[in-house]
Amino acid sequence: MTHASSDNHGLICAFELGPVTVRDHELLEEKKIHQPQWLHFSLADTRARRWIENAGLPEEAREVLLDPAPRVHGQSLSSAVLVVLHDMHHDFKGDPESVAPLVMYVEERRVISGRRHALMSTDRLRRRLLAGTQVATASELFEEMLQSLAESFAHLAGKIEDEVDDAEDKILAGELQHQGARLGRMRRTLARFRRHLRANRAALASLLPRLPRWTDSDFRNRLQQAVERTEAIGQDIELSQERTRLLQEEIAGRLGEATNRNLFFLSIMTATLLPVTLITGIFGMNVGGLPWLNDPGGFSWVTGIMVTAVISVLLLLRRRRIF
Repeated sequence: MTHASSDNHGLICAFELGPVTVRDHELLEEKKIHQPQWLHFSLADTRARRWIENAGLPEEAREVLLDPAPRVHGQSLSSAVLVVLHDMHHDFKGDPESVAPLVMYVEERRVISGRRHALMSTDRLRRRLLAGTQVATASELFEEMLQSLAESFAHLAGKIEDEVDDAEDKILAGELQHQGARLGRMRRTLARFRRHLRANRAALASLLPRLPRWTDSDFRNRLQQAVERTEAIGQDIELSQERTRLLQEEIAGRLGEATNRNLFFLSIMTATLLPVTLITGIFGMNVGGLPWLNDPGGFSWVTGIMVTAVISVLLLLRRRRIF
């Protein structure tokens, strides 16, 4: 294992393929490529950028590898494939901003990749190679890298889908508190990563019509499978996004029903107590001529009228099947 430290010229890891052998920065000094190899750089390191400038790469590749913020795209050069894809940070914790570009330059016998932030997929691939996974060619390594990238997004899609399932269970159980804000956060995250996957798919698909001559049908098939995997993961994320929207509508509908029930109850209470309010208002005018003003039984008469009015309103509402 190698890391981007003071003695490796910005090289994060280096492997010779078929069989897989761990190498160090001395591989950068070899003029001839004896075995297929993978060189993975920290593009934030000045020495790595200097090596890329002097490595004899095509101008298009140098520009993209040295660009501090390359756009996601794919292009086929005369003898290589150059692609920039979104990948998640190594310490990704659900923040949709924790995404950075991964640059891959693939020749017939060499893969050069670089990043400015520690990324999840390349670290997973590095650990697989260290654990004994065998890769014989540069094209197979490219496929493994795309597979690792797909697994990162698939894991994210599965994790968010589990969160959506949990939110759905709570909503159907009537636990609506805080679920709306939770679904809103998930929906924003899904929308952002759906855009990332669309960009990745478009970048990979753009390579298919014009691959270099050294690529064969197997390489094309592997690239097509990577496009299809990316599309499938995007559909899963789109489905989860649609579920969050429907659950937000479910919350809004249940809250609307609760509000309507409360308003209906208040309306019934208002209609029932309206005659009582009218009667108490009349007898509270304190003017001459009010009945039972000096009658000891006046309070009983007024109370009886109010009770009769309330019962009459309730019977009328019942008869009209309002409640």
